Amino acid sequence: MNAPRLSAANGSQLRLAVWLLAAGQMIVWAGLFYSFAALLLSWETSLGWSKTDLAFGFTIALLVAAVASPMAGRIIDAGYGRLLLGSAALFGAVALALLAMVEDQTMFLAVWALIGLAHAGCLYEPCFAFVTRTMGSSARAAITRITLCAGFASTIAFPFGAWLSATLGWRGAVIVFAAGVAGLGAPLLVAGASLMGRNGETAHVAPPRATNRAAVRAAIGRREFWLLAVAFPLIALNHGILLNHIIPILVDRGLTEAMAVSVASLIGPSQVAGRLIMMRFDHRFSAATLSVVAFAGLSLAAAVLFLAGATPLLAFVFAATQGATYGVTNILKPVVTAESLGTTGFGSISGLLAMPNLAGFAVAPFIGAALWQFGGYTTAIAAAGFAAILGLAAIGLLAVLMRRSALAVEIEHRG
Repeated sequence: MNAPRLSAANGSQLRLAVWLLAAGQMIVWAGLFYSFAALLLSWETSLGWSKTDLAFGFTIALLVAAVASPMAGRIIDAGYGRLLLGSAALFGAVALALLAMVEDQTMFLAVWALIGLAHAGCLYEPCFAFVTRTMGSSARAAITRITLCAGFASTIAFPFGAWLSATLGWRGAVIVFAAGVAGLGAPLLVAGASLMGRNGETAHVAPPRATNRAAVRAAIGRREFWLLAVAFPLIALNHGILLNHIIPILVDRGLTEAMAVSVASLIGPSQVAGRLIMMRFDHRFSAATLSVVAFAGLSLAAAVLFLAGATPLLAFVFAATQGATYGVTNILKPVVTAESLGTTGFGSISGLLAMPNLAGFAVAPFIGAALWQFGGYTTAIAAAGFAAILGLAAIGLLAVLMRRSALAVEIEHRG
């Protein structure tokens, strides 16, 4: 059955819902995700633990999120996405508050495992799965708008985290982040998801479980699924290595810590700029083609960072390129997934694909720290660049397969 046409009132309500979700995503990303990178140097100085030990906490969080993502996808497919987004954000705020009480490494790791559960239920993957299920053909535009606002999360987290840590200490900074997630992030997600659920263009009748399971099995049997399972995780590895070590990397390149914070803060606005540029061209090119361009940009950004020691200007070029191109991939991942694998059982399919993607992010901080110990941050940058090149090859092959499929359908219709 075709989706009913949206009235003007419904359209206005949906636009409000999208911006409420966008604001909520900005807050929860700043508090539950970027707070780690923002406070990394403060933890190292105050707690006296190595970068590797600290990075392992974030690695555990993302591994837990990866394991929990398929369950989150099934919850969304069953029609409980609104409840999941709000409750996971609130749970994450409680976990952040517990982080302020940490005294030893065991508790530090345990708390980050709890934060990982929150990641699985309230960050981009579940949010975009909910939006795709609810808005159907309008999801691409909605996802773009959500990421436009949420792209400022790192811009909030890095300078705000540095200021809070200097003013209140890192424990006080964590409490403030937790209060923001609980008092702003969770309510905004609940309000936006509830409003979108009432006004979305698709009915909220959950398909039979057998239908979803059949769609998932069919997706797993296709080459497109496995190329997606390789391409985007490699990009997650690239960005995870560089983002979670961005300030120490830039200091190692010869920048002052203050300048490094300024460069890191540019990544968020650059993500927004990249998404705005994409909005001007996304109707002319397929999502797969845009993905190829974005992956190529990430490969270029790593090369620029490699040379950034020559002049601080190159560090800003890196931040602009990395932010703009990676920001686009957050939009393109659910769109390419839906276009290549369909929307039936999308929550479960998206959850399965989130596992390797989050695993790439999960191992990135640890790998970055290990590479730093082995050969310095120059080695870490080189590894991140190589991961981007491999991802470019995988997404290029996916684009070819999707193009062939489109041509086959076109020929069949003409025949």
